[in-house]
Amino acid sequence: MDDAPPPPPPPSSRREDDTSLPSPAMPPPPPPPPPPPQLSKPSRPASTVPPPPPVPSGAFEPIDKAHYWQFLKDTKANMPGEPFQPFHMFFYGSLMDPEVLQVILDLPELPTTRPGTISGFSIKMWGIYPTLIPCHSGSVTGTVWEVTSESQFDRLAAYETAAYRWDECNAVLKDGEVIKNCRTFCWAGEPNSKELEDGSFDLERYQKYFKSSVTRRRSPLP
Repeated sequence: MDDAPPPPPPPSSRREDDTSLPSPAMPPPPPPPPPPPQLSKPSRPASTVPPPPPVPSGAFEPIDKAHYWQFLKDTKANMPGEPFQPFHMFFYGSLMDPEVLQVILDLPELPTTRPGTISGFSIKMWGIYPTLIPCHSGSVTGTVWEVTSESQFDRLAAYETAAYRWDECNAVLKDGEVIKNCRTFCWAGEPNSKELEDGSFDLERYQKYFKSSVTRRRSPLP
């Protein structure tokens, strides 16, 4: 009897190929979302107010005592050689503001001024400041205040600087009263000086842009 064929070997527990198949590559993460757009600030409309002009040279600059006393000496040379008597001043520029007048004169209280008008003068502008030019016709409105001491006039003359000289005028108040021999400061140079321009003084504009440069500091004069 022929021998039966040997049985097949038992299946091996070991796999033919024990290597693991590589996992499929993972897709990269999506990029982060873009940042939210920045909201631009609304642009402010351009100001319709023109920029202030430069301050004229020498306008309310500190004065050392040597120049101050020399200036007063030159000023007094044009004043009558007689004892001081109170008189009225006519203001048509920055000194129409009582607070400016108080600071310049170092007054303990706010001064009381009265509106008035003078004739025979016209206004020219010296930078931001007005000045008076004598003329045959024309009138200028402003305020009137009584000077009660020589030192007050000295301070006013020093504030106006040597660009101005004082002159006499008659001021007509709002109620019709006429104040004679009133004093006011006029242009000391030539009436047709190239430093002067046609124009008018805007008190509100001065108060808005320039008043603080005077009122925030006391007068440096003695």
